[in-house]
Amino acid sequence: MDFSSRQKARGAIVLEITPLVDVVFLLLIFFLLTATYVKNPNLDINLPKASLNQTTSQKKDIAIAIKTSGEVRFNNQEVSLEKLEGILRAEYAENEDAIVVVQADQDAKHGRVVDVMDLAKKVGFAKLAIAIQASPAEID
Repeated sequence: MDFSSRQKARGAIVLEITPLVDVVFLLLIFFLLTATYVKNPNLDINLPKASLNQTTSQKKDIAIAIKTSGEVRFNNQEVSLEKLEGILRAEYAENEDAIVVVQADQDAKHGRVVDVMDLAKKVGFAKLAIAIQASPAEID
């Protein structure tokens, strides 16, 4: 029995990775293009800096500021999370497509930011954004 002739007839198995690389690059481009960054310099908080800069500022945005101390502000007035929930419910009833923009100080506690974002999701908002400060070289 000669088994070597069968193996030569099948040929070598070749794995083409070109389509895989194409798919990875397409996914990378997709995620880079769909990332949303918001710029709003109206507050006295130190926003975190980011190199990518896509600004989306609309009149229907709902801006919520979080200071370093954990203080939550809406329309430049300090509010508790319970009061913020009522405000967000009223805003949601008025416009369901509004974007909730969290303007958290770069030194703010992550837990407070998550609390505010969770509250917005609980009310029903589907679009959330985090405000950043653009690098000076990238400002148009």
